[in-house]
Amino acid sequence: MTNDSLITRNTQIPNDIEVSIIIPSYNKYPLNLFTLYSLEKQHFDLSKVEVFLIDDASTDQTYETLENYKAPYNFYYIRCNSNNGRAKVRNIGIQHARGKVIIFLDAEMYVEPSFIQNHYQYHQQKNNLIVTGAMSYHALYSCVFPSFQPEQVQEVKEMIKDDPKLSLRFLEYQNSLSAPFPLLENKDFDDKSYKMLSFEKSSWFSFILEQYGPNLDGFSFPWMAFLTGNVSLRKALLDKVGGFDEDFVGYGYEDWELGYRLYEAGAEYLASEHVVSYHQEHPVSSDNWQEAIDNFHLFLTKHPDIDVLFLGIELSQILNLNEMNEVLIEYKNFLENDLQDFLLFNKMFIKILVTITLLLKIDVRHKNIMGAVGFTKKQRDDLFSELMKLENLNRYNKLTKLTKKIIFT
Repeated sequence: MTNDSLITRNTQIPNDIEVSIIIPSYNKYPLNLFTLYSLEKQHFDLSKVEVFLIDDASTDQTYETLENYKAPYNFYYIRCNSNNGRAKVRNIGIQHARGKVIIFLDAEMYVEPSFIQNHYQYHQQKNNLIVTGAMSYHALYSCVFPSFQPEQVQEVKEMIKDDPKLSLRFLEYQNSLSAPFPLLENKDFDDKSYKMLSFEKSSWFSFILEQYGPNLDGFSFPWMAFLTGNVSLRKALLDKVGGFDEDFVGYGYEDWELGYRLYEAGAEYLASEHVVSYHQEHPVSSDNWQEAIDNFHLFLTKHPDIDVLFLGIELSQILNLNEMNEVLIEYKNFLENDLQDFLLFNKMFIKILVTITLLLKIDVRHKNIMGAVGFTKKQRDDLFSELMKLENLNRYNKLTKLTKKIIFT
C-alpha cells in the first residue's frame, strides 16, 4: 500500500476468498452506491467475495457515505489522499487482493445477480481465460446530472413518461442543482423497474461482436477486449505479467497495454453476454483526445510491434476497425510469403505508418501524409513502381488499396 493511502477494513480477514472485485472511483457518487448494492444481491457465496473500492481522492460524498458502509461481502474502502490515476489505483487493489479470480469493475456499473457466478464459472473451465462483459453495451439513467446535455434530459423524460412514480421523482429535479439527482432507489432494482431507464447503446464493441463472435475469431486485436469496466481473469495471470503500467497517466490505453501483455503471454479472450453490466450514464469530458493520443504513443514506445503501429490507421480515420483488421491480416501474409521480393516497399510502408502515428499529435484529418513523410520524387516513383508489382500478384488487394489511398489523398 502506498504512503498516501488509507485503508478501512469492515470485516474479518477470511482465508478462502475466491473472487476479488476491484473498483476504482473518482467522483462517482451516488452511482457507486448502486454498483455496491448490486453486488450485495449476487447469487454467489458472498463470504468468499472481497470488494475493494479505491477512492482516488474524490471531492464528492463518497468518503462520508462509505467510511462505515456495511456489506454482506468482505468490503475494503481505500482512500487515496491524492489523485493517482487509473493504473496506480487498480494496482493498489491488486496488491491487496487475495481472490483466485480478479474482476475489474467500474464504479458506475450496475450488475445483475448472476454477474459474479458467471464470471467465476468461466474461470473454472480454463486457466488462461480473460472474460469481458464490456463489449455488450447496456446503459442506464439512474441519476440526472446538472451538466447533462438537453437531449439527454429529454431522453430521460421520454423513457419515464408512462411511469407515474418515476415521473413524479423527475418533477423534483431542478436544473439548478449542483449535485446529481437519483431517479432510482434500491427497491427499484429489486423489483426490476430500473429496466425502464435502461437501453442498449451501439458502440464499436458491439460491432466487433457481430463481426467476429464471442471468441473474436479472425480479429487480430483481441486484447482490445481488455476493458476494465467489466473484465475478469485469474490472479495467476496477473502475477505472470505484472499489473498496470503506472507510466500511463491521464485517459486511455493503460487497460489495452496490460491486455496486450496478457495476450502475448498466451491469454485467450472471451466476450460473454452472460456477465451483464449496465453503465450508469454520467457527463463525460470531451477533452480526453490529447491525453489518449499521448498514451497511444507511450503504448507504441513500449510495444513497437506492427499490431500496435496499425492502430494509427483507425485512429486517424483512414480505415475503420474492420478494414484495418483485414489489411493487417494481408500484411502479415505478405511478410511471411513475399517480403524478400519487396523489401523497399516494406521499408517505405513502415515509414508511412510511423508518420501517421506522429501526425495524430497535431492532425486527425491526415490529408497530406506523403508530404509529411518527406519522400523525394524518386522515392515516390519507386514506391509506386513497387506497389504496381505487388498489385499484380493479386494477393494483397486490401493492402495495395490502402497504400494507394494514402498516396493519392
